[in-house]
Amino acid sequence: MSKTLFYHVDAFTRERFKGNPATVCLMPCNLQNSLYLSIAREINLSETAFLEKTDDAYKLRWFTPIVEVPLCGHATLAAAHVLFDYLGYRGDKIVFNTLSGQLTAVKVSDGIQMDFPQNKSYPVDPPHEALKALGIKKWRRVYYNDTNKKLLIHIEDAETLKALTPDFEAFLRSPNPYGWEGAVVTAEASGEYDFTSRYFAPHRGIAEDPVTGSSHTVLGPYWAELLGKQKMRAYQASARGGELTVELSGDRVLITGSCVAVLVGILNY
Repeated sequence: MSKTLFYHVDAFTRERFKGNPATVCLMPCNLQNSLYLSIAREINLSETAFLEKTDDAYKLRWFTPIVEVPLCGHATLAAAHVLFDYLGYRGDKIVFNTLSGQLTAVKVSDGIQMDFPQNKSYPVDPPHEALKALGIKKWRRVYYNDTNKKLLIHIEDAETLKALTPDFEAFLRSPNPYGWEGAVVTAEASGEYDFTSRYFAPHRGIAEDPVTGSSHTVLGPYWAELLGKQKMRAYQASARGGELTVELSGDRVLITGSCVAVLVGILNY
């Protein structure tokens, strides 16, 4: 049996028990996938991150309780927080090698800024049964992104968004002509935020993800075009809630957030 440290971190928040929780495990990333899935199922969060130091960077992998995913924003943020605040990382910039290529995390004045690829979406015909299952009766636009397989639904207002009560079993049964693995529902916000969203991914074993960095690689370019802004404040309106700053830079999306660690322990594997 091997032992390693793990860190339970609330990401995209400055308050404990808010934002999106992720567990960061410090262990080799070249073991059997079945082991990572067993650990992720045991921890039973939307994402568990596995972090390994290499010669000039860190290898990073992300698993839900049922599948490895190519990109996860909140668990990347959690991993960077652990390195900066708990493991004594002395530089200002961390490089992660991932399934989505090389990603970076940089300490900035208002948190940690991550550099992700943009995932632009395109308009598609509304999948009516899926929309009905999500509880959506009216919509403005329906878009899709092939890269991270997210359906994007722009609805009328933030209050309708908050009130949605999806039927997840019906959503899983509904025809899936585009191959989505999750649905981002979004609306324009008011006050300090430019837009708001919720993210539903029962296809990946996550009914509703509290705060989703990867969905903002789709939301960023979508709302930048609508609002005529390159830098925006976003709020994900789950029960836990979380906030992000999203900024477009060339073909990249810079996502900034904060973290709070709530638990440190030993994992036997």
